[in-house]
Parts: sequence; structure tokens; C-alpha cells
Amino acid sequence: MKPIAYAYSPWNYAEFTREKGHMLVDIHVFSHEGTVTKMPFIVDSGAYITVLTRLNAQLIGLPLTGEYTVNLTGFNKERGSDKAEIVVVPKIAIGKHTVENVQILVPLEDIEIAEVLGENVLEYFNYTVDHDTDRVYFAKNPNPKPYRNSAKGIDLSCGRVLAQE
Repeated sequence: MKPIAYAYSPWNYAEFTREKGHMLVDIHVFSHEGTVTKMPFIVDSGAYITVLTRLNAQLIGLPLTGEYTVNLTGFNKERGSDKAEIVVVPKIAIGKHTVENVQILVPLEDIEIAEVLGENVLEYFNYTVDHDTDRVYFAKNPNPKPYRNSAKGIDLSCGRVLAQE
């Protein structure tokens, strides 16, 4: 049974596109200055944290201060590890639903990765995918288990990634 997205329904849908076997949904990212940027994110329930490329983080105006960086392994076998920074985005929106103070991982090197919507955001929603209509239906999860920044391993879609403080 498909959820129905009426004005009074808790369900809200986002249309998705397919690219290289991934499902992409447009997300609105709010900067600290109040500007809003719409960009496609891969919906990845297997990714532990949401990821934004360095270029798009700079375009949005996110402050990359280097205050909280981690080492990543698993992306580039030649280099062994890459640095990434964890920044806080004031708010993101999927349709009419929002999540505030979202931690996002921003790789500091140029590595092959796209924007990824990970479990630290997805856990705030119950969602279902309708492949017939190319829509993802979202409703607020009444009992989310908020992301905790205590894990030593971050599992992104590109492979096992270890975070070391």
C-alpha cells in the first residue's frame, strides 16, 4: 500500500532521478547567512553520515575552519587516507520536512564522491520508495535515535571509512 500525500497527511514526497544506479533527491541546504541552495543528494541508508563535496560546501558558504577534522581511509588507495572536516549546517529540507543542526562530512581533498544523504538525516524520517512513480515518500519519525558523534568508523557508500580524531 502506497502512502497518500494529501495536504493534511504527514507524508510528503520528493521525486527522484536515477544516475549510475543511485537514487538522487533534491535537498534544500540552508547556510548560516540564510541563503538556500537546492542540490541533488544520493539517498543512501547505508551511509552513516551526510556528505557534501568541498566545492559545494564553499558555494553554499559553509565555514571550513579546520577545527574538527578526521582522517578518512577507503577512498584513495594510493594516498592511503584523506582529510575531511565535519561542519554543522543550520537546516536542510526535504519537501516540507526539515532537520536542523545537521553534521555534514566535507572531504578536504578532491576525491570522487557526490553529495550523500546519510543515516544522520534519514533517521529523522520514515520513508518508502515508489519506483513506479519515481518518488520517495517521507514522514517525520516520531522516535528518531539521533546520530552520535562517537563512532570510530563511518561507513559511506564508497567503502569503509575510518574516522580518527
